[in-house]
Amino acid sequence: MPAPLEKATTLIRESRRIVAFSGAGISTEAGIPDFRSKGGLWEDEELMALMSSSGFRHDPAAFYQASLQMLPNIHRAKPTAAHRLLAELEARGQLTAVITQNIDGLHQAAGSQTVYEIHGNFRTGHCVNCRAAYKMSDFYRQIELGEIKLPACIKCQSPVKPDVALFGDLLPFDVWDRAVEATQRCDLMLALGSSLIVYPAAELPKTAISHGAKLIIVNREPTDYDAMASVVIRGQLGDFARAVMDSL
Repeated sequence: MPAPLEKATTLIRESRRIVAFSGAGISTEAGIPDFRSKGGLWEDEELMALMSSSGFRHDPAAFYQASLQMLPNIHRAKPTAAHRLLAELEARGQLTAVITQNIDGLHQAAGSQTVYEIHGNFRTGHCVNCRAAYKMSDFYRQIELGEIKLPACIKCQSPVKPDVALFGDLLPFDVWDRAVEATQRCDLMLALGSSLIVYPAAELPKTAISHGAKLIIVNREPTDYDAMASVVIRGQLGDFARAVMDSL
């Protein structure tokens, strides 16, 4: 076993208050694209405008077409080995929370119980007028089949907006506060598949370190936090997760 991986597994085995911080990279192996990566859809300014809060207000039907273009597998994707590892660590009593930038719900699908979705999620939505709540998966299938152009509230026929923090929206304050609290109490943070450049989320690893926690970073590309980490591993998260599970 390579030395960084051996050190990482030792830290994980010895920790009792682990917090995981996951980014888009944890879900790419599930077929959900990392649209922020170089050459990705993030660089399409017109598409990004449609995916904003103002874009939804101006043309909600175009927003849904853009969202399904960017995240075509979001309602069909299955958890990866990395998602399952975190659920297992929680079941063992070692992991206290997952903080995720992702909106796909794969942590919950893997069995994780305490998940703080700081950018919201695409699984549920609310009417923009009467605030009626909806599950979104059937809406997405109907849009793909051409049966509807956008979800409409059955009570008032107003558009239904997914519970995601779009560009221009504020983060959900209650979720953010719980994420910060968990970060301040952890003894180890696992930063998995995140470039650690999107703020304020990228402040969390620094917060963990300032409160005495160690940091493990697993990411394909370098991050600004590498020098602060106890262990940095370059490579696929699936390989990392399977190696840790074998060691446990």
